[in-house]
Amino acid sequence: MKQGLFQNQQMRQEMKLAPRMIQALRFLQAPWPELRELIRTELERNPVLEEKQGEGEATLPMAEPLTAAAFDDVDQENDFEPDDFGREIDALEKMLEPRPLEAAPGLPPPTAEAEEKRKYFLDSITAPPSLHAHLEEQLNESGLGEAAKKAGEFIIGNVDENGWLAADVAEIVREAGVPEPAVKEALAVVQEFDPPGVAARDLKECLLIQLRRSGAGPDAPAVRLVQGHLEALGQDRVPELAKAAGLTEAETAEALKRISLLDPKPGAKFSAPPAVYVTPEVEIRRTAEGAFVADMRRDALPRLRISAEYEAMLEDPETAEEARKYLADMVRSGRFVLDSLHQRRETIRKIAAAIAETQAEFFEHGISRLKPMTMSTLAERLGVHETTVGRAVSGKYVRTPQGVFELRFFFTAGLPTADGGSISTAAAKEAVAKLIAHEDIRKPLSDQVIADKLKAQGVPLARRTVAKYREQLGIPPAHKRK
Repeated sequence: MKQGLFQNQQMRQEMKLAPRMIQALRFLQAPWPELRELIRTELERNPVLEEKQGEGEATLPMAEPLTAAAFDDVDQENDFEPDDFGREIDALEKMLEPRPLEAAPGLPPPTAEAEEKRKYFLDSITAPPSLHAHLEEQLNESGLGEAAKKAGEFIIGNVDENGWLAADVAEIVREAGVPEPAVKEALAVVQEFDPPGVAARDLKECLLIQLRRSGAGPDAPAVRLVQGHLEALGQDRVPELAKAAGLTEAETAEALKRISLLDPKPGAKFSAPPAVYVTPEVEIRRTAEGAFVADMRRDALPRLRISAEYEAMLEDPETAEEARKYLADMVRSGRFVLDSLHQRRETIRKIAAAIAETQAEFFEHGISRLKPMTMSTLAERLGVHETTVGRAVSGKYVRTPQGVFELRFFFTAGLPTADGGSISTAAAKEAVAKLIAHEDIRKPLSDQVIADKLKAQGVPLARRTVAKYREQLGIPPAHKRK
């Protein structure tokens, strides 16, 4: 075999993204917080880019879409307007800056109390308290004696995530090492804590505590129904229930309505995941004519333009050639940033407008009317690549009549229905969750029963699919929901 260095020629096709195209894709994919940082970086890097200040200046036309022919003749302003966000951040940063106790010239020195309050504010925990922490705080203020307070601590420690007491009095006596009267005293006190119904040992006690806390006496119709006919409450047979309880049908119906407003799991709200705060950059609203339209919000990103001063320097024949070359590069780069922002805005607006048109029934009636929708079908409809839609909806949020959603939420596969139509997987999950929410907690529905009920409603789901959706919703199986 002959060894050595050789040269040969070959042809092959290869696609490479230009740096500016990569920048445009980065702008398209970036959510608002990241996009703000990208814009700030461009403002610092490019001296010919500037943020428009004030409201009295004339608005120039919006930038043209990015094309090779129009690249050198792009409008000099995008369509964003400044808001108070930057000023709020500046104020917060100033407050967070360490400062000495001595005051600035002309200002009185901050007092030790003021500094302590400031430190407390900065060190404060904003996360909501857990159920156990909430109960322990009330226990510390209850005034119980030493033995009863110790028993109360063990009681709170045995309260499950739903707010029910998962241990009986004998167990608490054994674990806490205190007399039974102290345990009973502590239990009676803890059961008066917030939320109403907490530390109940079964459903009946949980409901009775809430009724008593709401002012219902021992002879109130709702109390009589819960006390003596709890098993029959879920059957919705008012005449039979009224006869068995010795009440009129009107009293029974009113009592059932009152019972339905009680919370069988008073502690569950404390274990709910914390709210996530996002910034919607598009809003879908209903017009006076009843149609749903999409509007881009104009209140988060700075409004940019090319500096007129630098443009004048570029046109001035007395400007040095080297400086003219630099300014020309910066102007082209700045105009590309403006054009990329415009392209991003228009892409998101078109996608949101298509969603507003397609999902009108969802915005009118809720998730049960969410229609199947895929990125590929929308991309074909808009004449763009599927990956463009994917980048545009990633991390972008929309405010709608049904709440705030990520744009990606509206893209879901469809399941066939008995009438030949289709239902989105999100709507199918909602149907599963709704059946479980209205089940008799004494006889939870199995996955097969849920599948049978949905099939009767025209939504044929297999038992395995129901189990998968239930797990994705974070709902335990039937034997754990009793």
